[in-house]
Amino acid sequence: MFGYKSILDIFKALFINIFTLMIPFIPRPVSKCTASLLGFLAFALLRGRRRAIIGALHVVKPEMDNFGISKLACKTLMNYANNFADFLRLYHMDAKELVSITEFKGLEHFEEALKNGKGAIIVTAHLGNYEFGSNLLTCLGLPFVAVAESAGPGDTFYRLFKRYREHFGTIGISLEDPSIGFKLRRYLRKGYFIGLVGDRDITGTGVEVNFFGKKAIFPQGPAFLSLVTKSPIVMSFALRVTGRGRKTYYCCTDAAIDYKGGKDTRENIRDLTQIIADKIEDAVQEYPDQWFSFPPPWEQRVGSKE
Repeated sequence: MFGYKSILDIFKALFINIFTLMIPFIPRPVSKCTASLLGFLAFALLRGRRRAIIGALHVVKPEMDNFGISKLACKTLMNYANNFADFLRLYHMDAKELVSITEFKGLEHFEEALKNGKGAIIVTAHLGNYEFGSNLLTCLGLPFVAVAESAGPGDTFYRLFKRYREHFGTIGISLEDPSIGFKLRRYLRKGYFIGLVGDRDITGTGVEVNFFGKKAIFPQGPAFLSLVTKSPIVMSFALRVTGRGRKTYYCCTDAAIDYKGGKDTRENIRDLTQIIADKIEDAVQEYPDQWFSFPPPWEQRVGSKE
């Protein structure tokens, strides 16, 4: 069916293309209100997704009552809708505009990480607008490679979104590319940043970590790539912010993870992945209504490709 999995996918693609053409003529406040309304309707109508988000938030915020959790869940879908609208708007933006709506913290850590001449691995999560973040780094003049899943959305949607991801010069690579390991090492040797999402194990080869007091499966790719190439890992998140006088996004970046490790490679991978999980947990704890990892990692098992 023209590369789509269902009739619904055709309508989704049609909506994305039409909205992309229309959005430059829609003032940002109007698109924000429209996206927020769509997010609210999704919360009201999509029972399964609503229950999944509420279940995850009960783990993240166990001290909150049911009403508070429901409000967070509703805001999660509203944030997601706004992030998607901003992602489509990227196609019509220039680098100057993108940078102008973002607050920055820790930019110096990017340059510091590159001093060893082995590139750097930027690890983020399904937190905030991670698609926005990859474009933002390219706008700052950083050579950037983004790894994204193609099997889940399908090749047609992967190619569609790839146009948006590469609009500012980001290089996109499919997670399912059989030569991905070779390509990522080559880019690191050239001094590139490699962007990886660290809170969902897509390949079914992840390692078990402790996440919000529960056993969870996180991908081993970031830790393995860092240990093999000796390239540093830098945690970075592009978060949506609100408040009078504040910009739309807040890009916060930590110093490179300082990890030496021992002789046992598997143990090193587990330990480094646990450090990544701890840092993602801290960020999710602070911005629980901007975490979009479903199913959550504690519902996965080693070998599962959910």
